[in-house]
Amino acid sequence: MRASQMTTHSACALLLLLTGALASAVAAQNAPTPARTPAPQLHIAAPDTLLDGSHVNIEVTVEFAAANDQPLLLSPSSQGAAVEVVRGRLSRSDARASTGNQVRFDVPVVAHGQGTAILHVELSAYVCSTRCKRVVSTADQVIRVARRTP
Repeated sequence: MRASQMTTHSACALLLLLTGALASAVAAQNAPTPARTPAPQLHIAAPDTLLDGSHVNIEVTVEFAAANDQPLLLSPSSQGAAVEVVRGRLSRSDARASTGNQVRFDVPVVAHGQGTAILHVELSAYVCSTRCKRVVSTADQVIRVARRTP
């Protein structure tokens, strides 16, 4: 084979390779992207003010985009000495009520002394369509504790 024939064969092979790569890139760009599953929403329904020494259940609602019966873990915590979370881990079986795409929890807290605290809630759950995916959602709520008047 002469050098000019070898160069022609090499050029043709390179051209075919580049054409194939370009076709793959265009197909990948035009392929439908998988629908992104929205993270569950957390809603904290806490009273504006708690009284020192009170024991209260704060309602936390988890709202999924669609009905969901997958495992979940709700982890409440508090920042600040005014409020203490009595139970720091709740699973689906601890839920007070479940209806369709909502799950409701009662998070027990105790108010300790006058001040302000932040209730932080983290949800770790799985959302499944064709594949299951772990999702994490968080929410915070400021809670004020007032002194009891005698």
